[in-house]
This record gives sequence, structure tokens and C-alpha cells, in this order.
Amino acid sequence: MEYPCYSLDSYFEKDKPCLSFNIEDIHHKTPYDSSQMHRHDYYEIYLFEKGGGHHIIEFDSYDIEDLTISVVFPRQFHQLNLDEGTKGKVIMFNEELFCSEILQKELRAYCVDLQMRLNYLQLNDSQFVEISGLFQMIEALFNDLNVLKKEQVRHMIKLVLLNLMDMSKSKVLSKQEASESNLYLEFTTLVDNHYKELRLVSEYSEKMGLPSKKLNVLAKRFNGQTALYVIHDRIFLEAKRLLSFSGMTHKEIAYELKFDSPSAFNKFIHSKSNCSPTELQFRLTNIYNKEA
Repeated sequence: MEYPCYSLDSYFEKDKPCLSFNIEDIHHKTPYDSSQMHRHDYYEIYLFEKGGGHHIIEFDSYDIEDLTISVVFPRQFHQLNLDEGTKGKVIMFNEELFCSEILQKELRAYCVDLQMRLNYLQLNDSQFVEISGLFQMIEALFNDLNVLKKEQVRHMIKLVLLNLMDMSKSKVLSKQEASESNLYLEFTTLVDNHYKELRLVSEYSEKMGLPSKKLNVLAKRFNGQTALYVIHDRIFLEAKRLLSFSGMTHKEIAYELKFDSPSAFNKFIHSKSNCSPTELQFRLTNIYNKEA
């Protein structure tokens, strides 16, 4: 069954630049029905100070308790039903926030173990104070945002995730889950290392000694998309990073990413974002001033 997939762009007014992150109260107004099963193309971190309701993520259902936290990975399907008295915050952010290669690779691997650990985590009192303190600092920076504070937010989100990884415990995977998780990790690692020159699923299946059909099954299992989408998504992620942080011209970025021409690069960006590289760069690098 297919579920709708929403973008962070949905939270911002038309024709205004889009932040790569956002923070809201748990009972925030969404541009879609969050009580229906759906997906996002961005991360969400839900911090519940006061519990109430339940949260379905993939095939697991969690009763929302006090002092809990849930990280929803891009393209995981989930459904959130909150009681009226539930209290907390949610942070939303896109993948291009991650410049740390170690953290970025660990999260992008979509390891089953990591998802299971972070989809739902019960915090003790001291852990909650630590994480909620980081949330408060992120929100204060977000409400008075400038370029330097945006950089601080990026690094503090990384700090939240690193703390959660440290607080969580590994879970025992079934033999099949471990095998499939390792194969998908191998595929994404190959994509990370070769996305500039290898663009076809068949090239990766040959390297791994697996049928292309098997790679598509793995990609659907862990990413909700085809193997080709995973490859293109990695190229697009790097394009967004270069547009945001490198200072390179669009022509230089096109050749850095091994496109045949700037025109081919422009067409690729438009196919992924429905806008030109210039428009995408504006969305990624400008500050959106929230209205009171």
C-alpha cells in the first residue's frame, strides 16, 4: 500500500525560502492530516514531556508515555494520535543538515538496529533534562534566527542525536533482519563512495553480486523507494550541500557531480525539486522570518 510522502516545504508560505529545519509544539497545525498513515522526506524528533495517545511507526505501535522521545526517519511510514493533554515539542529537519560524515553515514545507513533504537526511547529524569535543555536552546535560536544561529542549530541537532544514540541500547535482530540490514548498509556505503560515477542500479548489483530486483526489495524495505531513487537521492543530497555550503558556481557543481553538462544538472535539479538550481539555492541558504 502506498502512503503520501510530505516535504518540509509544506510548512512554509508559497514563494518564500524554506528552512531545512523547524520546531513546533506537539499540537502544531500541519498542512496535512497527521492522524492518517503517511511518510516524510525529512527527520522528525518528538520529545514528550507529558504522554498521552499512541504512535505507530512502521509495524510497531507505541503508547506515548511521559519523558519519551521518538525519532522518525525519512520515508518511514507513521501515524500519530495525541490525547489533548499531551505536552512536548517536535523538531523537523532535512538530511542536508549533516556535514559530519561519520554521523551522516550512520544515519543514512538506515540500519534496522538504529531505527529500532531511536523510534521510541524512554528517558530517565536526568536524560530528559539534558535533551529538553537542548530543545529549549534550539528553539531560542530558531525564534531569533540569523546565519550564525542557523549554524548553531545545525550542530545542536547533531548533539541531540548523538546523545540519543548514546542513551539507547542495541536490540537483538533476527537473523534475516541482520542479514538484510547489512546488505542495505553495504549498498548505501557503495552509493556514498561511487554516486558520482555509478548511476545505474545494475552497476551496484554487479559490485555486490546481487540481482537488481533484490536491491530494489532492500531499498523498498528500508527506504520506501526504489534502488534508483536511493542513488538519485544521494546525488541530490550532495547537490544541495554544495549549493548551500561550497561557494561553487552551478557549472562547477554540475561537473563536480559528473553531469554531462550544466543543462543536464539543471534538469536533474528540476526533476527532484520542481525548481531551478538558483531557486533551490535561495530556499536552502536564506532565512525564513516567521511571522508572529
